[in-house]
Amino acid sequence: MYKKTIMGVMVGIALATSLAMAEDVPADLGDKLKPMFGGSAPDSLKATPLANIFEAKFGGEIIYVSGDARYVFVGDLIDAQTKSSLTEASRSADRQGIMKTIDASKTIEFKAKGDEKHVLYVFTDVDCPFCVKMHKEVPALNEAGVTVRYLAYPRAGVGSPAYKKMVNIWCADNKQEAMTKVKNGETIETKECTNPVADDFALGQKLGVNGTPALVTADGLMIPGFRPAADLVKMLDAAPKAK
Repeated sequence: MYKKTIMGVMVGIALATSLAMAEDVPADLGDKLKPMFGGSAPDSLKATPLANIFEAKFGGEIIYVSGDARYVFVGDLIDAQTKSSLTEASRSADRQGIMKTIDASKTIEFKAKGDEKHVLYVFTDVDCPFCVKMHKEVPALNEAGVTVRYLAYPRAGVGSPAYKKMVNIWCADNKQEAMTKVKNGETIETKECTNPVADDFALGQKLGVNGTPALVTADGLMIPGFRPAADLVKMLDAAPKAK
């Protein structure tokens, strides 16, 4: 099932890209949408496989609109033949671009053993039970050639207890050890330093993270929730590389 889902997303990316070029976006469509969205123009507009239906993006939100802006609908656009979501394909393409901007030195990295086959970014909250469970899978992922890079995502927001714990982790002399200790329920030294925790939280919101753990590949594929290491490796191995 995982392989079919991932293949469907990647096929959708290629299909959406090629079909988006088939129809010109009306020159005045962006202006027509402004009154409906507080005067803001969409961040992007492009054609879809449906005649006279266009995709508009406002931040992380995707809507579909008729060429005259009279009809608007929200939801996933599904290709019934490929059984893929063109909406998710569009999100994945956006995420891929964003992932390229991440400074790996600001993540907490657990490096793959031997040859690195995959890099997996994990948005984590140290107070999340499934994030604790996920952390116990990291050694097995590393042994399978998967590098895990942690990004902070305190679900309760900046200034919350989880946020403060993660600041302590990112400011620790040994960040990997501090992450493991906190996820094992231990208390570590309180520290302050220049840290990326708030920026990571904002990045997660931009990417559409709404729960933890949230896993994102370098190619923009998002895998929500906990997965055992063996299942994750199968999913990563099966996923075609985005171009």
